[in-house]
Amino acid sequence: MIAKMRYRGRLCLKYHRPFWKLYLKYLCAACVISFTSMFCVTLSEDLVDWFASFHTKIEVNRIAQEFQNDKTIYANTTAADEMSKKVRILCLVITTSGHLNKQIPVVNATWGTRCNKILYVMCTDKKQPDILNSCDVTESKSHLTRKVRFMLRYVYLHYLKDYDWILKADDDTYVIMENLRFLLSFHNPDLPGYLGYHFNMHLKQGYMSGGAGYVISRSGLKKVIEVAFKENGCPPDGKDEDLDIGKCLQMAGVPPLVSYDKYGRETFHTDKVWQHLYGTVPRYLKKYSWNGISDGGGCCSQFSVTFHHVNPQTMLLMHQMLYRTSVYGRQTPTDISDMFHMAKVLPLL
Repeated sequence: MIAKMRYRGRLCLKYHRPFWKLYLKYLCAACVISFTSMFCVTLSEDLVDWFASFHTKIEVNRIAQEFQNDKTIYANTTAADEMSKKVRILCLVITTSGHLNKQIPVVNATWGTRCNKILYVMCTDKKQPDILNSCDVTESKSHLTRKVRFMLRYVYLHYLKDYDWILKADDDTYVIMENLRFLLSFHNPDLPGYLGYHFNMHLKQGYMSGGAGYVISRSGLKKVIEVAFKENGCPPDGKDEDLDIGKCLQMAGVPPLVSYDKYGRETFHTDKVWQHLYGTVPRYLKKYSWNGISDGGGCCSQFSVTFHHVNPQTMLLMHQMLYRTSVYGRQTPTDISDMFHMAKVLPLL
């Protein structure tokens, strides 16, 4: 009797062990997948947008059109309009022909309308007044430096005297143009200089992040074209255009100017607004940031200028909150004279 019970016990263990092993294996796999998914969603809200796109179609172009034609918003733009005449900015947006019906209509409906002039730099057969055809340059991320050099030279030849500052931005950069003009009003366009999110690596004076966008004074543009672009040390091509153009600007003697406000808060931003707010920016930024990284209330200037990695849907959301949503009875004073520093950034030792 005892022998039979032992035999049955061995049979139970024989058949149940694989079941429990399999159960534990699947449980562990499920946990790993769940935690990985949560990490990815936390790390990148673009993943959420990607999943949502399968069952929810956002009519981006329709909303963009409504933003352009809407006359129901109460706003006094007198001060901004006056500043637009005093601080003239030519916006150069790096893009591709594949984005003609995606990002570009949204940029045109939001911040692009506030440039004194905007040119989309791409290779395309389509001819429009706002398109600068760059088919002479290979349409590839490996040739971004050459593409930027091409557009800067074009501006130098055709628009140098017409504008005070030249803004270089990507098509997924959101720019608050009124704040950019306010910041630039503290600087002289007839002196060489450029502003942006300041990196502290590779160069003595550092360089500006390409994704966050950067602005060059007309005097700085003149110097970089006439001096640096003729020198061998100024890279003619490459994929790291922000570093390469930074080398050219340093070679031409064009210094970086202070772009953070008097409280040390940044105006140009390399990533999305909530990444800077929550402190979830990429790790490399802690090493690269000239001014250091702050989250929470210290992340961003009240007069912030740019945010990067902004898809069309988020661009519309930001525009809605900035330009179509108001707090009744609360207005920004227009006589602020000490918010920014009229200074060059000191070079690294």
